[in-house]
Amino acid sequence: MCCGRPGQPITNSAQRAAQASARPQSFAKPSAQSPAPARAQLSLPTPVFEYVGATALTLVSPVTHKTYRFEQTGARVAVDVRDRSWVAFVPNLVAVG
Repeated sequence: MCCGRPGQPITNSAQRAAQASARPQSFAKPSAQSPAPARAQLSLPTPVFEYVGATALTLVSPVTHKTYRFEQTGARVAVDVRDRSWVAFVPNLVAVG
């Protein structure tokens, strides 16, 4: 008598372990893991700036370290999206796209 219930046999730990290993597994083995979902890419239009100054202008972005060269008045250059806000504050450059 172990728990106040008559008629239950007392088993040792070796017998319990053998009984536990004989039971079928109730959990299915995980199959091959599904690939992680791909990150969505936000498609932003490429910003374009036009130079309205009198001479040539060369910029080096402190953000991406790219060099942008405006050869003459009216020259248009496509700018990296990450540089857009920085280039917008440069005098004689106008956003056109």
